[in-house]
Amino acid sequence: MANLSDVIQARQRRKKRKQLIAGLLIAAAVLAALLIYSKREQIFSGLEKIGNPHSNLNAETDGGFLLTVSGGVEYHAEFVNHHLFILCDKYLYIYDMDGTLLDSRQHAYSNAIMQTNQTKALTYSLNGTHFRVDTQKKMLYENQTEQPILFAVLSDDGRAAVVTESETYACRLMVFDSSGKGIYTRDCVERLTDISFTDNGCLLSTIGAENGELVTVVQSVRFDNSDIQWTTQPLSTLCMHVYALKNGGAFVIGDTQAAYYDNTGALLSACEYSGTLLDFDFSEEKGAVLLKNEERRQSVMLLFSDPSAAPVSVIFDNICKTVEIQENTVYLLDTGRIRSYSFSGTEISVLGIQDAYEKILRSGKYFYLLGYDRIERVSADGT
Repeated sequence: MANLSDVIQARQRRKKRKQLIAGLLIAAAVLAALLIYSKREQIFSGLEKIGNPHSNLNAETDGGFLLTVSGGVEYHAEFVNHHLFILCDKYLYIYDMDGTLLDSRQHAYSNAIMQTNQTKALTYSLNGTHFRVDTQKKMLYENQTEQPILFAVLSDDGRAAVVTESETYACRLMVFDSSGKGIYTRDCVERLTDISFTDNGCLLSTIGAENGELVTVVQSVRFDNSDIQWTTQPLSTLCMHVYALKNGGAFVIGDTQAAYYDNTGALLSACEYSGTLLDFDFSEEKGAVLLKNEERRQSVMLLFSDPSAAPVSVIFDNICKTVEIQENTVYLLDTGRIRSYSFSGTEISVLGIQDAYEKILRSGKYFYLLGYDRIERVSADGT
């Protein structure tokens, strides 16, 4: 008969084995979870191959152009080389101007964001580590960053600027050429809010605080020189977008004011807003800013075309939605209509539409109306 000490030791050994097995199982589960998280984009990409890749969008072209968006899926649409690029949660769809689906390309990006120029689309995963560049024919390349992506922009000639988090700085800027090769890296002590490309460099807008207020500072850098070329004085606004001008200067659209700078960073002129920023656009050295006044139920459109003159102001007795500039004409989405204006503030035309859309795109002779669950095409001349 075994003595009492032998029984106790046997029980202790069994208990230790159970604890060891339980510890190993927990460690294995943690490692598996970490592995799945680190490979989530690749894994989800494989899972997404199951199912109908065209289930988000349905086209109806008999008797007119209409794309319906199913299931409450959020989307972002832009024109690239007269092709409609539509980014949804799992796919990038490419349509021609008549609504024919040309391609659908999978992506595994959570919180996918799309930036476009005339010929390409840059898609990136907000707070993820992957980004890619596509044309209407194919995906050109896909790259991965070490740190999560904060935002990315695309130049007119296909260069991509990607801003990521950094362990030792406020953020890191990486610039890639049109083939995806890295050409410039900069660790930034200030947090970047936007980037605009110049011929051999870019303009950086940074956010900071001064006397208890948010301020924006614009810096000019070159890719062949580590030094900052020039820096503006702080501007009391949050920069929504900085635009590079052909003369080497800059135009800043902020949440409370807009400003012009020359090619040394000196302030040329500034215009403070008296309303809440609704929308804005900039093209060919000219800008449009749309504001709202909730108390008066009015909208104000400011048209910028000359740094030496005050902007042209156009007032509306209702809350408008968006503005878009194309070919030196400003298109305004109003309640149930699309208005067009010259930069002198003269109204050119008015086109009546259904009041169920939140954004407009202009391509060729058509307007494309973007709503919550549909995209519809109408002729710009009303026919």
